[in-house]
Amino acid sequence: MPVGEQQKLITQIVSDVLDTPISYRSFYWLINQHRQQDFQQYYSLIDDIFKALGGNPNAGKGIQGLTCDAYFGDSFNFILEYDEHQHFSTARLKTLEMYPADLQVGFSVEEYKGYCQQFHFGADKYRYSKKTKDFNFSGGRTAQRAYLDCFRDILPPLHGLKPTIRIAEFEVMNITGDNPESRDNMRQLLDRKGVQ
Repeated sequence: MPVGEQQKLITQIVSDVLDTPISYRSFYWLINQHRQQDFQQYYSLIDDIFKALGGNPNAGKGIQGLTCDAYFGDSFNFILEYDEHQHFSTARLKTLEMYPADLQVGFSVEEYKGYCQQFHFGADKYRYSKKTKDFNFSGGRTAQRAYLDCFRDILPPLHGLKPTIRIAEFEVMNITGDNPESRDNMRQLLDRKGVQ
C-alpha cells in the first residue's frame, strides 16, 4: 500500500467504528517549541528530553503549529496518531524511557519500547542525512520526530483532551481494507487502548 494510504485507511476505520467524523483541527498549544505555559508541570521533562536528544536551544527557529493525524471530538475528545516504522527509533526509545510512571498516555509505553528495540535499526537509517535547525546533525530529523512525538503525548491531557491514542503500523498489519473483519479488529484494538 502506498505511503500515507494505510494511515488514511486506519483513520477511516476508526471513524467508522466510533461512528464519529474525522477532524483535522489545530490547537494553539501544539507548536514546535516547548514553552512553560504549555507544558506546565512537565516543562522540566520536555526540556530534559530536548537536551538528551541533542537539541540546540539557540537554533532560532520560528514558531509553527504542529499537525496531528486526526482528532475525534464529541465524547471521545482525543488525538489519534498512526505511527509508521520511522517513529520507532533509538531516539524515541530514549524519550519513552524518560516518561514518568504517572504520565497519562493512550498506548502501552512498554509495548512501544519493545517496538523501538525491535525496529530501531531501520528507523535510525530512515533519512539519516536529514538535519533540522534545532537538531543540526546527521539523524537530526529522527531526533526531532521523537521530540515532537512527546508533544502529542504530553500536551493534550494538560489542555482538556483525553490522552492521545497511538496505533503502531505493527498492530494493524492484518488490516488491508475497510470491511467488517477489519472493523472488528479495530474495535478490539481500541477497546484494548481504553477508547470508550
